[in-house]
Amino acid sequence: MKFYIKNIFLFSFAVLVISSCQKLDVSSPSDVPTNNVFKNADGLRSAVIGMYSTMQVKEYYGAYYPLMADLNSDALTQGGYDIPSLNEIGLHAITPTNLYAERIYVAIYKTIATANAILQSVDVISDPNLGEAEKKTIKAQALAIRALGHFDLLRLYGYHWDLNSPNGIPLITSVQKATDIVPRSTVADTYTAIIKDLKDANSIIPTDFTDAKYANILFIKGLLARVYLYKKDMVNAADFATQVINDGTFSLLDASTFPTIYSGRLSAESIFELTFDAQNQSFFNGTTYVRPEALRTEVFFLANQKLNLFFQSRPRDKRSELVDFVNNDPGILPDGRTLKYRGEVTKDNPAYMMRIAEIYLIAAEAKKLSGGGLTYLNQLREYRGMEDISPAGVPSEASFLQAVLDERLSELNFEGHRFFDLARYQLMENIIGVSNEYSVFPIPQREVIATNQQVKQNPGF
Repeated sequence: MKFYIKNIFLFSFAVLVISSCQKLDVSSPSDVPTNNVFKNADGLRSAVIGMYSTMQVKEYYGAYYPLMADLNSDALTQGGYDIPSLNEIGLHAITPTNLYAERIYVAIYKTIATANAILQSVDVISDPNLGEAEKKTIKAQALAIRALGHFDLLRLYGYHWDLNSPNGIPLITSVQKATDIVPRSTVADTYTAIIKDLKDANSIIPTDFTDAKYANILFIKGLLARVYLYKKDMVNAADFATQVINDGTFSLLDASTFPTIYSGRLSAESIFELTFDAQNQSFFNGTTYVRPEALRTEVFFLANQKLNLFFQSRPRDKRSELVDFVNNDPGILPDGRTLKYRGEVTKDNPAYMMRIAEIYLIAAEAKKLSGGGLTYLNQLREYRGMEDISPAGVPSEASFLQAVLDERLSELNFEGHRFFDLARYQLMENIIGVSNEYSVFPIPQREVIATNQQVKQNPGF
């Protein structure tokens, strides 16, 4: 891979020192002179905050990565003022020159570049103020974030559903020069690299590091469960999911209190929540709600009317209260708006990187009906005001899988999962009438050109 933004590492290094002033309850790393970064404990700590800051940009987990993915599904539809690149995604007709696809791709690799810079330095820094336990915590976080970045790229730009496909992603595991070109790895090799990073992280991170503002031990285990689920390794997916559930650090909120996941911060359900504040705002509110009287042209990501029909078929589902199809400007109807990202003044809406509800859904799907998955599915349903599904209600594995996918749509809409669910089960054609060949975003055309086609384009684009 060879980025068309050739100074990506220099940019990422600057982010460590400047952009990382985003607040995560620590002093601003801009207080650390740039020539000390990676040379002592303070510099390394600053670099870690900088790594999280690269994730907070609007093109990544500041809003666009999860919401653009969901937009290319049946859960969301586009608003905005006739924005061609937005319309392409909303109409499931994305092209290789799409600006959003291009910027998301670059943003994720910037995060990976920052993680690589940390990993290159963490083991060689000698500072009496940097103990081995802290070194391991920092290294584990960098490994986990690098794995997350590669997995997010695989989900959006690679054939993650097909282990035999050559269409993985460029794996960047060291600090790169501007002239370096790394071609795409196979899907199988991409999964191998991601899982290795996560297992390495899991083996060294202190077991008591469970702070939900960071990539903690239970997030690492949960991400392993998610990755194995996509890889269709259901045994390992179930194993890691049940480890997280049985740990008990994070737990489900009941039907009367679960909306506080979104009105408050760092609820008991948030395994990893990327935090923002009034000075460092996310773009979730500004692209999904804006203000009570907002026009359709102001809201980028609307709830598809199909989501309304879905919830109408589930009258006891309390999660329907988090989507409003009534109190909107007439120009928005028959579509609606999510209420997950309210807070029009502060706009400090977090990115829900992983919640315990997803882990219950992973456990259910991985264990399947035959392995006791219905127990996990019903536990979540009970906490959301739904009745249990009886074994007779899901007489086959196919019907149970549909029940799981329905529960995922209800629970995780507007959080960046629906498109990937349709892709990994090749349901794009059945659900939204688009060829399954387009269960993926195109590699940005500028990347293909800059690498002289050594980074190959996805078929069909």
